[in-house]
Amino acid sequence: MLVFHGGAADSTAPVSRFSPAVLRLIPVARAIARAEPSVAVYRLRFGVRGWNGLGTDVLADAHQALADIAGRHPGLPIVVVGHSLGGRVAMAVAGTQVTPDSRVVGAVGLAPWVEESDPVTFLDGIGLAIVQGTHDKVVPEPSTRRWLAKARAAGAIVTSTIIEGGGHTMLRYLRQWHALTVDGVRSVLATARDQQDRRQQTVRSPAEPPNART
Repeated sequence: MLVFHGGAADSTAPVSRFSPAVLRLIPVARAIARAEPSVAVYRLRFGVRGWNGLGTDVLADAHQALADIAGRHPGLPIVVVGHSLGGRVAMAVAGTQVTPDSRVVGAVGLAPWVEESDPVTFLDGIGLAIVQGTHDKVVPEPSTRRWLAKARAAGAIVTSTIIEGGGHTMLRYLRQWHALTVDGVRSVLATARDQQDRRQQTVRSPAEPPNART
């Protein structure tokens, strides 16, 4: 499990470990670890605060962290959780093959910042759990609908939950945000298991060949 904090649209300032965006995700990671003690939970601190056009720096950080996790836990599925900018990173890396035997099998987006133009290349069969608040002024829930529709059209299995009165910082209704994050993690893991079972069933039961004519 890899957790991504939020940031800004444009900033090359370094990220302090005392940044509110970083600190905000510590209790989120702890909530996941308490609920799923068998899961190794890691947090990534990006090198810069901003997405900065194409997200080059933060995505490079994310891919390196994913490769490190895959090296420590070979063959195990990886789930990513991200808030705001971190949610955009999570959606971007969802479905990617980290190593030949390790894949990002699902993503949880907490008030995720996504743009309609963002890619959905690897999302077929991937579980995405989205949690948003109705009082989010930074990333209003309606602003994400077009990308989520595109993700669904690409084959993503999307579940969406709205917190009435919830804001972007996730401070109000904190326990509900944490509980829904855990639910989201469990949901995307269940989706990944279902998809794996279907693939295995297809391998075990290949289509019958057409009748040969003599």
